Amino acid sequence: MTEKEIIQIENEIFTKLVIDTLKQQRTDGVAIKDYLLDKYEIDRITKERLKKILSEEKK
Repeated sequence: MTEKEIIQIENEIFTKLVIDTLKQQRTDGVAIKDYLLDKYEIDRITKERLKKILSEEKK
C-alpha cells in the first residue's frame, strides 16, 4: 500500500467520523450554533481505525 493510499484511507475515516458526529448531534437535538467537534477525539479514533485497517492489510 502506498503512502498516497494510506492518506486517502485516513481522510475517508476522518470525514466519516466528522459527518457521523454532526449527524448524531442533530439527532440529539443540538442547535446548529452549538455543534461541537472534539478534534483530538476524532484524530484518536481515526488513528486507531487506520492502524486496524493497515494491520488487516498485512495479513
